[in-house]
Amino acid sequence: MFSKSSSDSGPEVTGRRALRHLLVFQFKLAMDALRDFALSPLSIIVFIIDVVRKPKIEDSLYLRLMGAGRQSDRIINLFDEYSGEGHYTVDKTLAEVEEVVAREMKKKKLTDDRGGPRS
Repeated sequence: MFSKSSSDSGPEVTGRRALRHLLVFQFKLAMDALRDFALSPLSIIVFIIDVVRKPKIEDSLYLRLMGAGRQSDRIINLFDEYSGEGHYTVDKTLAEVEEVVAREMKKKKLTDDRGGPRS
């Protein structure tokens, strides 16, 4: 996760990877909290609607909301339970953003090394 193998004493924690892992985890925690903040009142509302409407199970708004909650759980992937299962997770987007930022930083460094325009 955030360690590298050392030939003589086993894995050791690397500061940079551990910091990245912490920042990603905090971002995911915030997303999870926002999702929970939204789902809490929504669940009460759709429950009341279902009680009044008395729909068939397959038409229940409450059960649909629970399904959406499970799906958002997989997307947020807070504890890396869904990595490598072939569906979209926030981790994929963060990795893409990280690649773009690294590429742009490398371009900027090359431009600066060549004496190009500075901002």
